[in-house]
Parts: sequence; C-alpha cells; structure tokens
Amino acid sequence: MTPAFNGNGRNAWIVGWALAALILLATSGAAALSQDFSEPDNAMRLVRIRDMIAGQGWFDNVQHRLSPPEGVPMHWAQWIDGAIALPIMIMKPLIGQAPAEIVTAFAWPLLLLAVFLMLVVRVSGEIGARDGLRREAQWTGAIIAALAFPVVEKFAPGSFDHHNVELILGMLAVLGLIKMRDDPRGGWWAGAALGLAVATAAEGVPMLVAGLLVAGMLWLLRPSEFAKGLGRLGVALAASLVVMFAVLVAPSEWLRPVCDAMGAPFLGLGLVAGGVAVTLARLPAAITSTLARRVGSAVGLGCVCIAVLGWLFPECAGGSYSVLDLDVENLWISQISEARSLVALWADDPTMILTTAGAAFAGLVAAGMFLRRHWREADGWIVLAFLLVGWAVLVWQIRGSTFASAFAIPFGAWAVAKTRRDYRNKASAIRALTFAGVAASSAAAAWASAGEALQTRLTPPAMLASYEARLSGAESCDTPEAFKALRAVRPGVMLNQFSLGADVLVWTDHKILAAPYHRNILSTMTMMNALRSAPDEARSIIVESPADYVLICPAAPETAFYAGHPARGVARDATLSAKLAKGEHPGWLKPVPLENSPLKLYRVVR
Repeated sequence: MTPAFNGNGRNAWIVGWALAALILLATSGAAALSQDFSEPDNAMRLVRIRDMIAGQGWFDNVQHRLSPPEGVPMHWAQWIDGAIALPIMIMKPLIGQAPAEIVTAFAWPLLLLAVFLMLVVRVSGEIGARDGLRREAQWTGAIIAALAFPVVEKFAPGSFDHHNVELILGMLAVLGLIKMRDDPRGGWWAGAALGLAVATAAEGVPMLVAGLLVAGMLWLLRPSEFAKGLGRLGVALAASLVVMFAVLVAPSEWLRPVCDAMGAPFLGLGLVAGGVAVTLARLPAAITSTLARRVGSAVGLGCVCIAVLGWLFPECAGGSYSVLDLDVENLWISQISEARSLVALWADDPTMILTTAGAAFAGLVAAGMFLRRHWREADGWIVLAFLLVGWAVLVWQIRGSTFASAFAIPFGAWAVAKTRRDYRNKASAIRALTFAGVAASSAAAAWASAGEALQTRLTPPAMLASYEARLSGAESCDTPEAFKALRAVRPGVMLNQFSLGADVLVWTDHKILAAPYHRNILSTMTMMNALRSAPDEARSIIVESPADYVLICPAAPETAFYAGHPARGVARDATLSAKLAKGEHPGWLKPVPLENSPLKLYRVVR
C-alpha cells in the first residue's frame, strides 16, 4: 500500500474531520451529555455494554430483560460491545461508570469519524488523480463528507451502533480494491475489510457481493494485473471470517444456521467466496488464455458454490427477515421508518426523497460523467459497484441511504473539483453557475434544506403545525426525564410500546416485552394485538403474558397507529390503545402515578 498521506491530504482530512465534528457536537453534544438517545439501537447497545461490564458472558448474546423469561438473543457482533466497554471499564474506577459512559459516547464515534474521513479523502484523491485533480478532490471530498448528514450522523456523539464501523469497512474495501492493481497487497486490506464487515452485521453482505463482483470483473478483463490481488483478497476474506467465527460464535452454536448474524452460513459464504477467488487467481494460463474461458470458469465455479450454499443452508433463502412471516399484517415493519421502500416513501412524503436520495442520485450522475471519460480505468468502476449496491438497498429500504450517500462522495468530489478547474481556466457566467450547481448538488445538506423548503411550501400551514406539534410530543416520550419516574416503581415486566423498550432498559431495572428487533417479533406481536383489541379481548392476551404493567406514551405515533389498525370487528375508538390515550382504562388496569412524565403506567390486576 502507498503511504497514508501527503501533506495536502492530511490537511484536508484534519479540516474535514474538524468541520464534521463541530457540526455533530453542536447538534448532538447536549443529547449525548444527558444520554438522550435518538435511535433505539444506540440505547440497546449501551444496555449490552453495561451487561458485559456487569459480568455477562462473552458468548451470551441474550438480552435477558427483553421478552422474559427466555430473553432474546441479539444479532449484533459483540466485538463492538467489547471495544466500547474496554475504555469504560478502564475509566470506571477513576471517574465512575456514568461519566465514563459519557466520555466514551463522545470519544468512540468521533475517533471512528476521523478514520472514515481519512479513507474518504484517500479514495476521493484516487478518483480525482485521473484528471490531475488529486489535491482538489481530497479537499472537496473532505468538505462534502463533513456535510453528508445521512452519513456523518452515524458518527454523532452517543452513536454506539455498528453502522459507523460498517461505513469504515466498506470504504477501506474500496481503497484496497483501487490499490490492488499497482500493489497486490491491497487485496489483503479489501478481503479483511469485507470479511469483518460481514462478521459485524448482515449489512456487510451486500458490500461483500459488490467487492467480489467488481474484483472478479477486473480479473476477467485484466487477469495479469489483478490475479495476485484477487488471490490475496480471497485468502484474507476466508481467514478473517474464520477468525471472527471462532471469536464471536460459541462452540455449541457452530452448526446452527443463523441467517442474520455471524454463524455457519456467513462463514460458509466467506469460505466459498474466498475459495473461488483463490482458485480463479491460480488457474493455469491454458485455462485463462481467453476471455470466454475465464468467463466460463468463473460462472461454473460460481454456480457450483451457490448450489452448495443453498443445499447447506436452505433456511437462509428468505434472508434475515424470514421470521417476520408472523407479522402478516405488516403491523411492525410498517412502523419502522428506515425499513420503508423508496416507493413507499414517495407515497408517504415525496419531499423526503430529496433528503434521502438526493446526494446519492447526484453521485450516480457524477459517476456517469467520470466513467464516460475514464471507462478504461478500474477506479471508477470499483466505487460505482459499491454505490450501486447502496442504491439497491436504498430502493428496498431507505436505510440504504447511508451507504449510497457515502459511496457517492468520491464522485461528487471529482465533479466539484473538475467544474471548479474549468471555471478557473476560462471564467464565464455559465461555468460559474455550473460549478455552483454541482457543488450544491454534491452536498447532502443542500438536498436536505431543499426538501425542508419544499415541504414548507407544499404543506398547508395548519397541517404542518399539527405535524410539528405531534413530532414534539413524540420526542418527549423518549427523553431521559420521561423515564426517571419509572425508577421508583417496583420492578416488573412491562407490556410496552416497542419504541419505549430500549429506553426502559437503559433507565430502569424493569423488564420489557417489546423492542424494535425482528428476533423479538412474537412478544412484540403480543403487545400490538393487545393494544389494538377491545379491553376485554386485550385482558385475555395480557393476562396470559408475563406482563405486570402496561406502559404507553399517548403522544407516541404507536398509540394512534394501533387505534387506527384495530383487530377484526373492533371500532377504532374502542381499542385499548384509543381508550388509554383518552385517559380511560378498564377495571383490570390500575393507574400507577408517574410525576412529571408523559408516560402512562398501569398495573395489571389478575
């Protein structure tokens, strides 16, 4: 690999990181100080970290306070829990656990942000170098990344979730693939990054597919240049997954097919894919002498390996969400905003398309412009492969916006740098407008501002005011202050709206039935069916559950959702959710006073 940075790249990296960090501190710093989590995943990760510090075993991935008595095995890789828990454990004897958690809540994501910005600057420089714009592309890449809010918000203080790590691994894989032709050692970096991404979360699988496909295509077209790198990628991929399998999976679980986390299927995928890469790289010249023979070899090996994986792990054919077959009416998945498709978002709120997909679309346009000029070079195709996979996820679920926007940055950086040079070489009003338009379209912040302005113009004032009031009420439901009163209540099991679940675990000693995780769909369905039923029917559902309490927040969107989706034959205003929202309750629920809290708690009388 080449040296990490020249002076210019280092300066661009530092400035970009400082700008992004200042923005994140200004927008999220106060919330992180009070441990006010905007995303349930960050809160649940902190719960897991506390459990690990308290002595829960490394291979015990069960969240025991979720859906008792059995608990729910979580699908997150515990190596991130350990990496975050370590500094907290070191600081705990010196400053106490709560301050240590807050310090780590700032240090962990901001250090990861520095690594991500470094990689973005390097990849942007590689793309810009094709037009002699390495320096300019490094600077513009740093600035665009700092303003790419769908991306950098994953590095905000308090971000304990794994998405920021996945972004780093994806960008590292891109850089390794770009360097692979000139230095085959880039294959080590790319393979290890892709393997660790898959071991960390299922979101790594699409990136693995992108990396393997583009590496394979490069070998097909230029075997003499990419064979060594492809072989090393395959070895690093297989080796990294073998290591992570041993580190993350208990021996008793080695043979269990797990389709949404590190387990035998992910290990099998890595071994098979790595084996194909190594085999192709080592095929004798007689077999690889023509493109047709190389294509035949790659397709044949690929088909055999896909068939083997399908035979070994048929349970995974339906993907990670196959367990959601229980959610036949889409009562849960339709409430997870990031799980909506781009088509559904267009129907719900078309102005949000600009915020969600604007910068990613601009990146596609810039990619087309770049590849039109440099279609013979591998760099652009490598970045495009990851951008297209990000787009594929985005179309399916808008959570893909984070990855699509991230891999659009290098192309945006090149486009801004090029139009700026064109203007400086021959100034004109048209070139000035072109530069301004390209610069604005490359910044996700500009798309977000445009979306907000368009929403304000298209939405009637009364409707907008009502929405803002409902949003403010909903946000009050998950503040730390909302849960403090629950600490004085005798610990028990809550039948709770799932949006409240992670915060209950963070701030109290109570147990919960519902949280926004697909592995917990059975208990979550119990909660939903109870709240959308009439009180008499709800009683039988709740009494049969382990619930000691019913917990809701009237201002939460879930309250209106369950009233608006009543069980069969029940009027909307007759559902338990609607009645509790109006302050009415059946005799078998006894109100438990909560001072200075928007939450409503009822004890179940059996």
